[in-house]
Amino acid sequence: MRAAFALCAFVHSLSGPVSAQETVNIVALVPGEGQLRDKFLGTEQRLESGWGAPVDVVLLIDGQVGTEESMATTVRRGRAHISMLSTPGISAAIPELSLLMSPYLFDSFEEADFVLDTHVEPMVREMFTDKGLTFLHWIDSGWFNVFSQSPIRVPADAAGLRMRAAGGPAARAFLQAIGADVAQLPFADLVPGLQTGMLAGGATNTAMYRTVSLYELAPYITLTRHGLNPGAVFANKVWLEGLTGVQQETVKLGISPTWKVRADVRAEGEDALAYSAAHGATVLELTPNERALWKAAAAGTHRALIDEIGGDAARLYDLIQEGKSAFAAGVSGIGADDSTASR
Repeated sequence: MRAAFALCAFVHSLSGPVSAQETVNIVALVPGEGQLRDKFLGTEQRLESGWGAPVDVVLLIDGQVGTEESMATTVRRGRAHISMLSTPGISAAIPELSLLMSPYLFDSFEEADFVLDTHVEPMVREMFTDKGLTFLHWIDSGWFNVFSQSPIRVPADAAGLRMRAAGGPAARAFLQAIGADVAQLPFADLVPGLQTGMLAGGATNTAMYRTVSLYELAPYITLTRHGLNPGAVFANKVWLEGLTGVQQETVKLGISPTWKVRADVRAEGEDALAYSAAHGATVLELTPNERALWKAAAAGTHRALIDEIGGDAARLYDLIQEGKSAFAAGVSGIGADDSTASR
């Protein structure tokens, strides 16, 4: 019922103002419970209390606006004002960002955070601006791991298995590289696919593995830690620039500081892994030799993805490599073994 009222408010807002009260539409796709939803509820309260004028903040965070790709378009057109999207969703507007999900692009959370914040973000801000958007801050979803109905310890174990890939070319490229039979399906088709035997597994982050109870349908989770999904919170540029200075600063706080989002998501991932194990999941930790096999299998995907994505993907990749070198030189080994945080 709440979702229906929110959607009605969104549609009503498109017809133009009927009172002095302003409407701020926020679109996203957020789990029904957990720290991320709590952050959006907190953002709603913060905006309404700090706006300095009558405002109705409408949270459309349960898919009322459709797919993430639809949400990106909605914000670009000014029909919604603020959004939080995953990397595949944002890539509908900025294709180069799908490169950030490349297999084994980063070796640790610490390295990824450093590279994204110090080397990648300035270019990303320019890309958002070119699309009529304003980048606010990064989000995080934790590492992507492989889940399956039978044990998978090395890439050869996945050969020929029908596995679901998330959106974007990087997720598909990883599963293809390990020899899986790839099905790039909407997330809504994942559970029915596992139930009917059409799918034997796939890859997702640990929090989502728990959220949809995949431990019941695909009880093996292999900690491949092969990719990140560093999405973003952003706003419509024209709308944001038309606000008062106080309102702009309120919006630019996003849903929470980047460091807080990352810390909470990663803690939630730890909890999700423990919960899943307690409810029947078998957690497969990789040995260094096994992990080396996964990285070797995916070694050729980076260049192939750069060629497929095109645009400024090569320039973005060069910035990432510069950042990785700077991290290695300045941090000297810290974060190299990320076996705890990486879950």
